[in-house]
Amino acid sequence: MSNNSFTFQKFTIHQDRCAMKVGTDGVLLGAWAHVKEAKHILDIGCGSGLVTLMAAQRNAMAQVTGIEIDTAAANDAEMNAQASPFKERVEILQADVLQMAEHCHYKHYDCILSNPPYHEEDLLPPTTTRAQARHTAGGGLTFAALLRAVSLLIDTEAPNASFSVILPTPAVSKFTTLATLHNLHLTRRTDVVTRKGKPCKRVLLEFKTQSTTCIHNEIELLSNGNERSTDYQALCADFYL
Repeated sequence: MSNNSFTFQKFTIHQDRCAMKVGTDGVLLGAWAHVKEAKHILDIGCGSGLVTLMAAQRNAMAQVTGIEIDTAAANDAEMNAQASPFKERVEILQADVLQMAEHCHYKHYDCILSNPPYHEEDLLPPTTTRAQARHTAGGGLTFAALLRAVSLLIDTEAPNASFSVILPTPAVSKFTTLATLHNLHLTRRTDVVTRKGKPCKRVLLEFKTQSTTCIHNEIELLSNGNERSTDYQALCADFYL
């Protein structure tokens, strides 16, 4: 396995042209999000297609769409989708999701996923494409734009329609406040810690159009050594080799 490919149990991600490589964030989101009851799933900013293909694997009945603005990354995603066992149910679009949403005349998706760009002032990536992929300050998708797109594309008639994201902890408060303005209410939150007792650096969030009590829990990634924790292994058991 090289830096340009990552092999899972049922598919391989080739990422020669994609700025952002396979990482823990995407794997966590793809394994954690509620996708099994959905009919139409959308992965916003799909990169090389990791979360898109994870969703397709977890739900054998769903039609899954990945949308990616960067041409090179979208090409990787298309190649990976076509090489996967799920190619008949997966579509990759190279497009601006907000433009697509504003020209869409019906709300279609009952499950939307995104590992969105974010801004960390202390660590700006060295290349422009990586900055666009990872940072709102680099000209990529802003939180406001992402949430507007979701509000336009989510199927408000579907009772369990959901939007799931993974974010750095400092971004959670702002993102949740913005989401409420778009009638998206936090219903599930999982804090991700490297080891028990360590500070939380990533948070998994699920939003729905109907407000309910938020379920809040925590997952640790590593046990006392450097092995994956029991909970992390269980969450990703269908994916990691």
